[in-house]
Amino acid sequence: MEDDAPPPQTSAQRLAALVLAAFGLALAIAFSVYILLSGVKPGNLGFGSLWFLSLLPAVLCALICYIGDPRQTRSLAFYWFVPVVLVVIVDFFSAFVLREGVICLIMLSPIWIASGWAGAFLLRWQRRRAVGRKMLNSSFLIIPLVAGVVEAQIPAPHDRVLLTRSIEVRATPTEIWPYVVANRAIGPHEGRWTITHDIIGLPRPTGTTIDGAGVGAVRTAYWGDHINFQEWITAWSPGQKLGWKFVFSNASLQDYTDKHVSPDGQFLKIDTGDYTLRQISPDTTSVTLNTRYIAMTHANLYARLWGEFLLGDTVDNILTIVKDRSEAAHAERAL
Repeated sequence: MEDDAPPPQTSAQRLAALVLAAFGLALAIAFSVYILLSGVKPGNLGFGSLWFLSLLPAVLCALICYIGDPRQTRSLAFYWFVPVVLVVIVDFFSAFVLREGVICLIMLSPIWIASGWAGAFLLRWQRRRAVGRKMLNSSFLIIPLVAGVVEAQIPAPHDRVLLTRSIEVRATPTEIWPYVVANRAIGPHEGRWTITHDIIGLPRPTGTTIDGAGVGAVRTAYWGDHINFQEWITAWSPGQKLGWKFVFSNASLQDYTDKHVSPDGQFLKIDTGDYTLRQISPDTTSVTLNTRYIAMTHANLYARLWGEFLLGDTVDNILTIVKDRSEAAHAERAL
């Protein structure tokens, strides 16, 4: 009987082949879903849907683990390993073949890994509970698509979000005002170090110009070499408040961050912003930059966490530029 047993190397090779086949099948399904979502009518199914962010990776990782561990002999490490590898492959393929934006992939990866772990370990637990019984039916692969159709029938909430950052500046409101209105020729080393700009790679502000003065004037913000958008002035109180409405007249920001999510689209609307200046001592002013946006997905809580982080970093950098330029002007006048 011992002579009939397969050599250990053959068994290992078979398991490796099963794992490769499982990953291949999962990736084929993921790519098919990508094509489907890219072609459907906007508003029906979306890359910001709960089923795409959580249910799909859970099912794909469960499928890989089911095929790759047919006799339930794999260690726990295999189940921890599968979601991470799947996301790395998906990110690599998306970045270099599909040309997806880096911010999109960074936002997608943590929730896909977490959901993948949930699917993998739920499968492992369920298989151990149901030893000797049939566990998986191929029909489970359509569960994410069915869930997507159901989710599309549920209206997405419209959450109005206010992001606020403040900084103290050693200058008077009069000295600060020109730098909240416009900042030309911002150097690459101005501002502060941030994860968003220096690690993730979102372009830094390179300048802000204004055409006109008072309500009705138009500011144009420039980031990096290619991104630009407008801010239509809605409030103008020199030394006190400057308010505007964001206007995205081109796709330069969307092309860099995520081609599927417009800053003025069905999932997100970056709406208004304003500076408020409050003098707190003869030579010190508190400068607050408010940004308001509307999140319109079933994953608003997750989206808001990233908004607080990414947009918060950007606002902190802008405030630092205003602070440094204003304090330099104040020091020059004091000489």
